[in-house]
This record gives sequence, structure tokens and C-alpha cells, in this order.
Amino acid sequence: MSKRDRILKAAAKTVSNVGIGNVTLEQVADEAGVSKGGLLYHFPSKQALLEGMVNYVLTQMNNTLREYQEEHNFSISYVLSTLNDLDKDEEISMMDKSALVAIANDRDLLTVMQNHYTEWMEQLRAENNEEAAVIIRLITSGLWLEYLVGVHSHGTQDREYVLRAVKELNDRQKHKE
Repeated sequence: MSKRDRILKAAAKTVSNVGIGNVTLEQVADEAGVSKGGLLYHFPSKQALLEGMVNYVLTQMNNTLREYQEEHNFSISYVLSTLNDLDKDEEISMMDKSALVAIANDRDLLTVMQNHYTEWMEQLRAENNEEAAVIIRLITSGLWLEYLVGVHSHGTQDREYVLRAVKELNDRQKHKE
């Protein structure tokens, strides 16, 4: 694992342990096992560190999407990548949760997330009508959020329902064309 990734994971753990408002660069550096100067080399400020966390999560999502798109259309890939995110280990889950907290506390970071959602919605709209695109987005966002806050652990059957429903929506769009 690169030093940069180690720092990002340490930042997520620190946010989870002390809360975003109480995070210091010193705490993150200690958690990552690097000097403060080493942390500052990669992230010159707390803001840059939080942006790095959010970008890491979004980059991972986009990478997973691309992998699924080798075999599926975007709509199915979008759902599969979300379901895949639910299966990640505790370390990745902590990164997702910490990024969500960072987004909720910073309008600039929210804009970064909104830009990704806009791109994803454009791709969903390219394959679906507006109604189906919104339903697919809300299903996946709901699953992700429920998982992150621990409201509901999604069993295999829930996942199968979601994937089947999205496939049916997607198939209906193909038959209308």
C-alpha cells in the first residue's frame, strides 16, 4: 500500500474515532506511522486530506464501475458496483463513512460528490427514461446509505431483488426502443 493510501486510511480511522471536527493532522500522521512533514508532503492541509478521502472513495467507485462495464451496461454496473461496495472490508467501509461525514460538513466536498452523481445520472439517462434512471439511482443510494449508517444489513435475497428489479427496468427500456 502506498504511503498516500496509508495516510488516507489513517484519516478515515481518525475521523471515525474522534469525529471530523476534532481531527488533527498530528493524529492522522501518528495513526499512519508517518511524520507530520510526510503527511504534509501528500496533503498540505486538513482540507486537502479530506478532499483526498472523498476523491479516493469516488475513484474506487468509478474503477469498480469500469470493471463491471466490461460485461454489463452502465445501469447494471452501477448497481453491481454499489452491491460490491457493501461487501468491502471494514477498512473500506470506514473510508466510505468518513468521506460521507466530510461531505456532510463541507459544501465544496459536497460539490465534488454532486459532480460525480451528475455524471452517473447522465449515463443512467442515456440507457433509461428519466423515471427509471431516478429509480435506479435512488435504489443504489438508499442501499449504500443504509449500509453505511447500519440501518439494515442487506442479505443475499435483498440484493437479488434489487438486481432483478433494475434488470427488469432496463429490459423494459430496451423493448420500448
